[in-house]
Amino acid sequence: MHLLNKNEVKFVRLTAIDEDILLEYLSDLSPETKHRFGPHGFDRDSVRAVLGNEKLYMACAAKDTATGRLLAYAIIKHGFLEHDRPRLETYGLVLNAGQDCTFAPSVADQWQGRGMGRQMLIFVMNELSNAGYSRIILWGGVQAGNERAVRFYFRNGFKKVGEFEYYGMNYDMIFEITDGINKKELP
Repeated sequence: MHLLNKNEVKFVRLTAIDEDILLEYLSDLSPETKHRFGPHGFDRDSVRAVLGNEKLYMACAAKDTATGRLLAYAIIKHGFLEHDRPRLETYGLVLNAGQDCTFAPSVADQWQGRGMGRQMLIFVMNELSNAGYSRIILWGGVQAGNERAVRFYFRNGFKKVGEFEYYGMNYDMIFEITDGINKKELP
């Protein structure tokens, strides 16, 4: 399977009217991918809570224009997770709810490793830059044993700021958004 060309994929922000297609996307994820994606449940109430609260969340997706199916999804929480504050501050981070955001991406199983995650990240980075954010914090970090994801984040400019134990070792990672993120490429 190849990466769809740019005419076949549209990167969008999701709204409440996208509830059913997001639920379909989430239900199609493999158990392993579901295990690695944990910011919210896979049920209608959880999806509705995210898509219905634009003051707290931004939801983005890559959509196949021919079928309307989602190929990737990311949830962004405005600010940071309050229960993570003590841990993040031990790394010397000065948190700012108005300039920080928390990011959790996922890519449909059949599209993993084909460039979809990078293209989605470029879209999200530009959306966040345009919204005035200066830093992205990975939601719950990344599982150290998920070597593919760890490599992905390092390759795309994220920096490891610390480690913590939660059902195994995890890395807290951040990305400092700079003015003028190139609309086509990341560092």
